[in-house]
Amino acid sequence: MSKSTAKESSPPHNTIKEKPSGITFSLKDKSKNNLDILEGLVLHKEVISSQFENELISFIQSQCSKGRSGQLKKPTYLRSSGARSQGNQREALQYGGFFDFNKARPGKRGLVPDFPPIIHRLVNHLVEEGYLKEEV
Repeated sequence: MSKSTAKESSPPHNTIKEKPSGITFSLKDKSKNNLDILEGLVLHKEVISSQFENELISFIQSQCSKGRSGQLKKPTYLRSSGARSQGNQREALQYGGFFDFNKARPGKRGLVPDFPPIIHRLVNHLVEEGYLKEEV
């Protein structure tokens, strides 16, 4: 793979609300006919308030703590373990849809709870500000 690059991008002209431009990235994988594996990745800064950011962080920390203590069950809470994890301490919280990490694809429906209210607030904010399309 070659070196990744980043550049400023402008929002598409067909968005309802104009959002601030973000930083886009590029990384060509030469083993896959120069496929840009970072195509579509955009970094937007200061999208949410620091207060809401703190609420999100607190929620995630609380949910991970509940998962570690057994109050959240698999597959809502997952933690890397075993020989395959190679010491990785990754934790995952899944709401709204289950992703099967072993098969690297979406899993069966209905295995995890719906999005909690704080995630609905985040998604609504991102739609209202033009960072996500409403149909998401």
